[in-house]
Amino acid sequence: MTEQPPLDTARHIRYWQRCFRSLLPHHYVSNDSIRLTLGFFIVAALDLLSSASSYSEPPRDLLKASLITPDDRKRLRAWVLSLQHPQGGFCGSPHHVLPKEYATKWDAINKVESAGDPANANIAATYFALLLLGILADDDGSNAFVGVHRIKTLRWLKKLQRDDGSFGEIIDEDGYVGGGRDMRYCYLAATIRWALAGPEAGEDFDVDALVAHIRRGQTFDGGVAESSTHESHAGYAYCAVAALSLLDLANPDAAAQPNRYLHAGIPSVSSLVHFLACRQFDYLDPSPDGENGESSNHSLPDLSTITLSDTPITAGFNGRLNKVADTCYTWWVCGTLAMLGEGRVVDRGPARKFMLEKTQHHIGGFAKHPGGHPDVYHAYLGLAALATMAGAEGDGKEEGLGKFDPRLCVSREASERVGKAREALLAPLEDDSDDDWGYETEKIKQELDWDETQKTIARLEAKWKAEGKIPALEMDKWNPYDPPNLDDLGGPAA
Repeated sequence: MTEQPPLDTARHIRYWQRCFRSLLPHHYVSNDSIRLTLGFFIVAALDLLSSASSYSEPPRDLLKASLITPDDRKRLRAWVLSLQHPQGGFCGSPHHVLPKEYATKWDAINKVESAGDPANANIAATYFALLLLGILADDDGSNAFVGVHRIKTLRWLKKLQRDDGSFGEIIDEDGYVGGGRDMRYCYLAATIRWALAGPEAGEDFDVDALVAHIRRGQTFDGGVAESSTHESHAGYAYCAVAALSLLDLANPDAAAQPNRYLHAGIPSVSSLVHFLACRQFDYLDPSPDGENGESSNHSLPDLSTITLSDTPITAGFNGRLNKVADTCYTWWVCGTLAMLGEGRVVDRGPARKFMLEKTQHHIGGFAKHPGGHPDVYHAYLGLAALATMAGAEGDGKEEGLGKFDPRLCVSREASERVGKAREALLAPLEDDSDDDWGYETEKIKQELDWDETQKTIARLEAKWKAEGKIPALEMDKWNPYDPPNLDDLGGPAA
């Protein structure tokens, strides 16, 4: 790659610190329902810009060197956990978190708790929450998932899978799985499954059905579509490959069956690589005569001047045929190729020049298109693309950025902490309690004055039997979150 200027990390740090310490512009108001997602991009960017591998020499005290202070880590961790739904999964915004008496109801038929507002937890928020907890861990990551309702979340995740193997985003009050059938939800599900060690917990979904659904998504041109018979798209290709990669990562027999799920889910890997490589093209600046920006990227060159030795000066990426260059597609394409071990097929120099000269903003961050304003989504994926392209060149790295894990779309160090959190879930427990079940049970017993309540219930059973009633049926009429006053019901004296 020809000599190019370094990434101005100070400019980007200032941009992200403004996003973190002050209010976001009013344009984000309509995105309040995905506040957790916005938080992920901001915190993950600060982590990538100050992780250990971002320094030329690793700092002695990693926490002090990080742009995320210990107090911020503690505060943000509590905020993430506050978005957890009591019946599994996470909500995308504090405005979707209802008090427990509304979020949980008693299923008298099955004698279990169930969600009173199931649609408030969604699969994307759960993915971002788990990764944020890994980023914010202030140790090696072993305690990152403490407080997460692991089993409830895994059981909720299983309900989001449809018969055709696809996943939806939410489940409503009637049990209907909402959301599309596209590859994004497949990737999110595979990440949650891996992070919370679903198979090891005995709460796995139908992996073979998921792989079959992904397999049906590869199209005639080698790309991967939203689902079967749809148009190929680089973003969906990333989600499909990352999902399969995470299934392989969780495969207990990975040594004997390397890339088992990747090869099962992508019928033609070589065709996919070709499709992705074709997403990079020469970027042409808009003509001064005010030509439409949607077509100005695709002005045909003078074929008489082209030679085999011509190399692009500036090259962007699109996600689909005949679309303009977009910052985020540099990431979707390069991230996918990195997971396939084919990162070198892209021309890094012209791609880097497109980002630094065309979409990088003077206040920091990256815009979607040249000349646009930065936003946290494209600003983060721009950093991710630069880190990933550098990592494809052996042990290379983008100066000022940490090394990157394309599967989880976070820094290498954050990925390792999530891995440690997963390992901690697999460690044998001192008892066989199911996550926080034992703790919650003892808490409820204390709140109900359980020993005295048991005595009252015994009196009631004697009373009901004397009246010819069946005690079990009488008890079924109670709502445990709004029980009657037992003393008012009377009964034989103890």
